[in-house]
Amino acid sequence: MAKLFDYNNPIWKFMGRLADLFFLTVLWAACSLPVITIGASTTALYYVALKMAEGKEGYLAQYFFQAFRENFRQSTLAWLALLVVGAFFGVDLYWYYHMPFRAAAVAFWVFFMLTVIYLFVMAMVFPLAARLDVGVRKLFFLSFMVSMKHFSWTMLMLVCAVCVIAIGLFVFWPALLFSAGAIAYLHAQILVQVLFPKYGWGEG
Repeated sequence: MAKLFDYNNPIWKFMGRLADLFFLTVLWAACSLPVITIGASTTALYYVALKMAEGKEGYLAQYFFQAFRENFRQSTLAWLALLVVGAFFGVDLYWYYHMPFRAAAVAFWVFFMLTVIYLFVMAMVFPLAARLDVGVRKLFFLSFMVSMKHFSWTMLMLVCAVCVIAIGLFVFWPALLFSAGAIAYLHAQILVQVLFPKYGWGEG
């Protein structure tokens, strides 16, 4: 019976992790409400998730708001750039998909491939912003290079994100309450265990 209430019990560890992911999701959602701050809140989310993946949880809210403040400018500029480019690709995909001309089909697949590259870069931008202080231009360059060089791992990151969201939307809606934190934590595990050590981007 004593082991049941032991903090090191796997069940309690799992419940504690779920609580952390729920708390992170709430923080992220609350700080993303103005829309323009989504970049800063996502960077802060990854900052905490990376700490968790490295076994350095500490005070989650303190870490989150510290990262939010310190990365606000860089992350906001990156987010606005991604928002503009994403809107451009979205409109073009819609436009060319509905055009009846053969050339439009070619243009559609060109923009489709560019959108895939865009998603790969987007998957890396905020985790790298959470770990590196390199300026927006170099941040995008590194995000592109790392995501292309490690295509399979980046694809796995995107698949993880889609699966978590799909589970919440189509299988078990309460999973959405943990979704942002869960996605960032799964990504952080891949980054900390596989990708970051290749570049010397160890514990921050």
